Amino acid sequence: MKKINLNKIAVLLVSLVVLTGCVEDDNFDVPSTIEGISEYPNTDAEFNTLSGVLGAFGSNGDEPYTYEAASETVSEKYTIGYVVSSDEGGNFYKQLVIQDAPENPTAAIVVQVDKNPLFTQYEFGRKVYVKLNGLTVGESNGVLQLGRLNGDEIDEIASTLVPNHIIRTSEVATIVPKEVTISQFSDELESQYIRLNNMQFERDIVMGDNPLTFASETTDSFDGERLLESCATGGSVILSTSTFSDFKGLPLPATSGSIDCILTRDYFDDFYTVYVNTPEAINFDSTERCDPFDINDFNIIYQEDFTDGFVGWEVTNTVGTKQWSANDFGGEFYARGSAFSGGSIVQMVSWLISPTIDFDAQEDEQLVLEIADAYFNGEALKAYYSNDYVIGSDPSTATWIEIGTQEIEALPDNTGFFDNEYDQTDLIDLSGVSGNAVLAFVYDSNNATVSSTVDLSDVKILTPQ
Repeated sequence: MKKINLNKIAVLLVSLVVLTGCVEDDNFDVPSTIEGISEYPNTDAEFNTLSGVLGAFGSNGDEPYTYEAASETVSEKYTIGYVVSSDEGGNFYKQLVIQDAPENPTAAIVVQVDKNPLFTQYEFGRKVYVKLNGLTVGESNGVLQLGRLNGDEIDEIASTLVPNHIIRTSEVATIVPKEVTISQFSDELESQYIRLNNMQFERDIVMGDNPLTFASETTDSFDGERLLESCATGGSVILSTSTFSDFKGLPLPATSGSIDCILTRDYFDDFYTVYVNTPEAINFDSTERCDPFDINDFNIIYQEDFTDGFVGWEVTNTVGTKQWSANDFGGEFYARGSAFSGGSIVQMVSWLISPTIDFDAQEDEQLVLEIADAYFNGEALKAYYSNDYVIGSDPSTATWIEIGTQEIEALPDNTGFFDNEYDQTDLIDLSGVSGNAVLAFVYDSNNATVSSTVDLSDVKILTPQ
């Protein structure tokens, strides 16, 4: 269970005040007197891969692991990394993000340093040796980091010690972003330099009379958080921009294209987010957008809004006894799935199965759902179709094909109360379904670990006009 550390929040607020008062001019030149080494700092030292550094945390029971100070009996230990962050644009502060290779990296980590600016010595692509002795690898805000252990927190390497721990080499490599999709985000990709293709900002924040900036709106406190959408999959991710960045006041681009960024977690470790070094990392060179479809361009061949409850539908469980229920509130009818019962989470896998639908009677069918959720703490809803399910039988004996994974996951997650607004999925492709088939919406509490409440208010099957 994640905890909100009030001390960390206080430190963050103090840091922001200090940043406001200290950073007055970011026009720096790289000192010509700084040279990098071309050989390993100590031929007798022990080399540690960056993956091994990350693994030290896991091998220590996910507790901070501190490397012993070098001595007559303890050898010097180093790891190698390539800098992929830059504080030149003000979007990073007292952090170096390094990964283990300039192309196709397998590991990356954040190094906390009490030094600003960093790009004048450790610029983007610079290869560095990091001396591990005396440093601790641990988790902060859901991201693995290197620094000095202060209590149970990972603190910054003191400015006077930075040259001893982060040794600049003479090599500046060309960093090639790793091309990934939002659905591939994982702990293993954290802190790596990635590229997301075919992206755009949400229409509502870039179109109309009041398009948003990166991070200079009155509602922006520490970071400006702007929703990026994938035109390929419908997935979405937050772009975070510091309110102290040089480009906070620039308008967001309304076009589409690729973005090169660093994958990380938000401050409270609730969701993935990405940061850019500078706006130049956003290459939205296409004027084409992929805004949500217009339902008026389709014919509705099937619709269920649960006004009559579950008439014609089947509700059955394969785990537990708590199941889908038909409800209405304020004139809105819906099917509700929730594993929260009597103050605890129960084991529940409940199936809501549609009547049989003839998919040979038309072509290019698309499914659209309207969903609201509350207290979201995990993906509870999954959608399937089956050609061989027999009404009234055990669903586990039939063949089910999952559908709509990206479209359902792309909907915003409400971790608090219902906001009385239903979100519509993008088109879920059913064009490959043939013959007679049923749809199933399955609420799965995942062995009593998920208690999200899901309301399904509308099910529509469409065909193009």
